[in-house]
Amino acid sequence: MKVRKLKIGIRDFDETLQETAETVRAVSAGKKVKPKGHRLFFTSPEALRRFLTPKRIELIRLIRKRQPSSINELAALARRDFKRVYEDIISLTEAGMVDLAKDRGRKTAPRVADELRLEIVV
Repeated sequence: MKVRKLKIGIRDFDETLQETAETVRAVSAGKKVKPKGHRLFFTSPEALRRFLTPKRIELIRLIRKRQPSSINELAALARRDFKRVYEDIISLTEAGMVDLAKDRGRKTAPRVADELRLEIVV
């Protein structure tokens, strides 16, 4: 997988709503809107810390190092309950930090970019 850049920021909820409203107005007016890339914002440093837990970071490292063929295998490598690992992987996938490779249309192997670049914007 190629290098993925993910911008993580801490931003007030009202700022996010304001930016969204500006984008909607521009699109409604027929203006071209340049994509801003994959961004993930949290309302506080504490919210970021609650999301990017040590266990989730461990999963990312295990995926990169051991390349498990399934979430079940990843759970065994992490010595954690499958359900909890699955929930963490889904959260990381929705955030754009992990991909689930597909085999015959079925999501199976978790994959992480060779490098995740996180940019903290305050």
